[in-house]
Amino acid sequence: MNISFRKIDENNWRECIKLRVGNDQKRFVATNENGLALAYVHKEMNPLAIYNEELMVGFIMYARDPDDGIFYINRFMIDEKFQGKGFGREALAMLLNELRERKIEKVDILHKPDNFHAIKLYQSLGFELTEMKVGDDVISTVKL
Repeated sequence: MNISFRKIDENNWRECIKLRVGNDQKRFVATNENGLALAYVHKEMNPLAIYNEELMVGFIMYARDPDDGIFYINRFMIDEKFQGKGFGREALAMLLNELRERKIEKVDILHKPDNFHAIKLYQSLGFELTEMKVGDDVISTVKL
């Protein structure tokens, strides 16, 4: 496994929007088209493709809230063909390490309250479920 992040640009955006989760997960994750549109409007967002070698396997987006300075992850998905292989865990751990190296002290991640598989992954990486909500999403947080 050789995970890396690459910016979404004119060369790979089509590949990004082709990534899909399974039908049973669609209610948990907005489309990547939606994520890229959000990043286009909100310039503080950092949309990244997750690659294994030269193959795009997922999408993650994080930002620093311009109002309160909190770093958060608001998009995270692994294509259904690549789930269960450790790519998601590796990518999320790698992003947290990069943020830690930048001296970021805390990161929030937004998710549906009943996305138990994701919650289990997040907790295994040190996230703790909070009582805070953003719309229909809840927030888990980790101190770095």
